[in-house]
Amino acid sequence: MYAIIGITGNVGRVAANLLLEKKLPVRAVLRNPVKGGEWKAKGAEIAIAELHNAAGLENAFKNTSGVFVMTPPLFDSNDPLSDHNQMLSALVSAIKKAKPKKIVYLSSVGAHLENGTGAIRKLYDMEQAFRTLDIPTAGIRAAWFMENFQGSIAYAKESGKLPSFLNPLDLSIPMVSTNDIGKLAAALLNENWEGHRIIELAGPCSYSAKDVAYVLSYQLGIPVDAEAIPAEMYAASYESFGFTEAAAQMMAEVNDGFNSEHIIFEKAELEQVTGDTLLEDAINSYVHSSRKDF
Repeated sequence: MYAIIGITGNVGRVAANLLLEKKLPVRAVLRNPVKGGEWKAKGAEIAIAELHNAAGLENAFKNTSGVFVMTPPLFDSNDPLSDHNQMLSALVSAIKKAKPKKIVYLSSVGAHLENGTGAIRKLYDMEQAFRTLDIPTAGIRAAWFMENFQGSIAYAKESGKLPSFLNPLDLSIPMVSTNDIGKLAAALLNENWEGHRIIELAGPCSYSAKDVAYVLSYQLGIPVDAEAIPAEMYAASYESFGFTEAAAQMMAEVNDGFNSEHIIFEKAELEQVTGDTLLEDAINSYVHSSRKDF
């Protein structure tokens, strides 16, 4: 049995579907029982648990060969670091009591850095917490998500502009599709190892904001130009998306970290995996899935 947290999101969904395709048992860990219907229909068990509730998580993790853990971004929290640490305390307590055979969890590029990483600091804390466990763990340090550009497609279609938090616009950084993250998570859940692993995951190529605009131009059939969002507007931009002030400030620091090349892969003696998905293929799938919105 494999328990999957975040099964309704891009990464967890891919991992769970791949396990189910292999006829392996899956337990969907959900906060909202209403979302369980799809997974019941696919043959998964359902466990209802809040990430702050150690007892509920312990029940969800019992009798499992592995657990996939990812935590929410907490964009609506007034104190994301404190809220996330409460989740980590509940997760660690539940894991120690339920004793699953292994933990696979979603971390991030830059999670080896204690400072200057904004929201990624939550994943530094997760790595440190999970290293205290006496069961095998594997953290996936994923590159910048290709899916981060999905929300800009409609605007690019209408305006011919791609607003970018990446600046300089020709700065190339590693990117990865959430589909490839889910594939790696499912593969790791089927492996056996000892101790604590960190795997750095990127796609086949690095890309800049200009590269993304070029791909969008081709896929949409119109000229699209990348346009840098001024650094002083980062926090206000996130607040306009509905983030709390604290969450917006943390995301602004993430952007500063990427743009200054402070947030990079550690690389030293770590495992590195390359995903299969190219940016043009990922964006093509977004464009086609969003046609109804245009």
